[in-house]
Amino acid sequence: MISWQRDSTHHEMDAIAVLQSLHRSLPTISTPSVWLFVVALTISPYLHASEAAQPTQDAPSILSMSRAYYLDDLIQRHDYTPGKNSFLFQALHAGQKKMVLNLTGSGSVRHFWSTWSVPGSDSVPGDRVLLRVFVDKQPTPSIVGTIDELCRAAEATGSRYVPFPAFNYKGAYNFYLPIYFTNGIRIEVEALTDLDEFYTQIDYRLDPEHKQTTRLVSEATKAGLILRYAGKPRPSLEKPQLAEPQLPHTSADLQCSPANGTCEFSIEGPGIIRSLAFRGDIPPDLNLDIYWDDDVDPSVRAPFQYFFGGFVNAAMEVGPGQSTCYFPMPFRRKARIVLRSSSGHPANIVVDYRLERKSVSTEVPYFHAVYNEAQKTLGYQQYSVLHIHGNGLFVGVNLFDSGHNHGGGDAALIDAATPHPRVLHGICGEDYFAFAWHHTGTMTPLSGAPVHERRYRLHLENPYPFSESFQFLFGVFAGLTPKSVAFWYQFQAVPRQTQWIGINAPWKVLGPLGPDTPLPNTVSGGSYESMVTINKPTTLIEHWQEAQMFSGFLDLTYQFRHYVLVESGSGFVAGASRTMLATQIYSPSTRAVETILGHDDGVLLKMNGRTLLTLPGHSGFGPSRLYLPLHAGWNTLDLVLSNTENVDWRWSGLSLALRHGIGQDEGLRFSSELPANSFALVNTARH
Repeated sequence: MISWQRDSTHHEMDAIAVLQSLHRSLPTISTPSVWLFVVALTISPYLHASEAAQPTQDAPSILSMSRAYYLDDLIQRHDYTPGKNSFLFQALHAGQKKMVLNLTGSGSVRHFWSTWSVPGSDSVPGDRVLLRVFVDKQPTPSIVGTIDELCRAAEATGSRYVPFPAFNYKGAYNFYLPIYFTNGIRIEVEALTDLDEFYTQIDYRLDPEHKQTTRLVSEATKAGLILRYAGKPRPSLEKPQLAEPQLPHTSADLQCSPANGTCEFSIEGPGIIRSLAFRGDIPPDLNLDIYWDDDVDPSVRAPFQYFFGGFVNAAMEVGPGQSTCYFPMPFRRKARIVLRSSSGHPANIVVDYRLERKSVSTEVPYFHAVYNEAQKTLGYQQYSVLHIHGNGLFVGVNLFDSGHNHGGGDAALIDAATPHPRVLHGICGEDYFAFAWHHTGTMTPLSGAPVHERRYRLHLENPYPFSESFQFLFGVFAGLTPKSVAFWYQFQAVPRQTQWIGINAPWKVLGPLGPDTPLPNTVSGGSYESMVTINKPTTLIEHWQEAQMFSGFLDLTYQFRHYVLVESGSGFVAGASRTMLATQIYSPSTRAVETILGHDDGVLLKMNGRTLLTLPGHSGFGPSRLYLPLHAGWNTLDLVLSNTENVDWRWSGLSLALRHGIGQDEGLRFSSELPANSFALVNTARH
């Protein structure tokens, strides 16, 4: 058994960066001694940062515990609501406080990430920001300490509570100990020194019922800050002590045909595949397809190299000559696995799997993975990682060749065609992967960026359940060729139960317009000058653009890049601003259509030139229910959407869902233009 510890100088990360620049894919490393060195360096940052805090542990046990803790019950139904708060505060003064989370109800915080303005530094002062956590309306905080202190205290708990309590690397602070609450939680930060910038992201979940919970508390001791759980222990906190299930290994030798480079085999069910490994002669253009039961189309479809990515984490492990997937894969009758070389390259491949033989309920979802790529990004549209309909659980993504994506970040758009649409939006691209300042060089059980071109994020600490639809978008600059593999679980298709339908409506869009810019009265081909704060006040020359709503969501965050910063530049998106939107709705009869409009900031809504209502903003994205009064023929719906600082950091957009049924959405059509190719926002017919 080999043990490693973290070197606080981070020199080992420089070494791994060099190795991985020479070996663009980890499977190409075949020398065992080199491989052990690579694993030692890549695993070490999430073992323990302080030699005095915790005895050294071995990397394989941490990976094994992570798989037992995060994957064993992953395929159970999850009934919580995921949430995410994201902030970028500028020019904070010493003593200034900011609220970063304020929730009511029952749930838990699952991941706290933070950094501040120290780009490029390997030696980051950790005593600049104080964190206070108030749980269940208590007048005094149950947790208090600098962010650095709290993360080091979390590291010192080792694997007592969770297998991966903290990840702190070159200015990125990650805290993974669950913070449970029954009646609500409030978290505030206080700058202890002047800060140019302060960033934070908080992943949490809200449970549908109040539950008795244990409380995470901090305690100042002579030896330093410690963290412990007080109250009745939760069974989940003992899970890291479990080991992966001991199941027999079964192997199959495959000879991929020289005629077409294809080979396949089947596993008879029912059961759950707990590990699936491939070794041998893996062609560089090998594709992996997996079919469940009697499906005609594969549920897993991805190039082999991108599915595994050369990563070592809780779900994947690539070693010398072998690539293993640990995502649980349930099936009821048969699993059919097909390997195919695009060029017809012959290959000898050994497949090794562990199958837990048991009946699988129809309530258990199927594992899915899909590859996507863009030939050339435009800069003003996010890259679509995943866009699906159904009921399931999003669990992660591998991302490749996406560039230096400051200001892009992640956007999860969930369940537009329901009364509860949600948006989970991050800040910068590297922050989503738990890093900061675009540093790379290491992998952890949940996130990693060995090099800029290869990154992964597993949402195992807080997967994203969805009931109707799910979109995952990632912001990139222009001229790139990003590639990705998305991982999720999906329940069997059932007849449509929803009362709502998400609209794929085309819109005319003008924005972002600065707060002082006069709003035009018509859609025209003219240009409009406006000053908008990006990273600083910036003059934009704007014009009306076409925008497409997908499955009820219209994401406008990248709208300003029609005019500036499409190739490279600032990491900021538009700040305080307004956006004008217009679409045409054709109705065969006069009616009032019940509608859910999702938004985070204020909205001014007009129908056929008359102000219908003004909707106030929410703290975070949320729904407003209203009725759209339509007359027979074409109707003009136009909106003025505000965009201010919110808990989803400058995200701008909306969702639109109509009541589904006779006399509601029946016969409705949408168009960005009237048949005459122009329309007025104010001077439309009033009926």
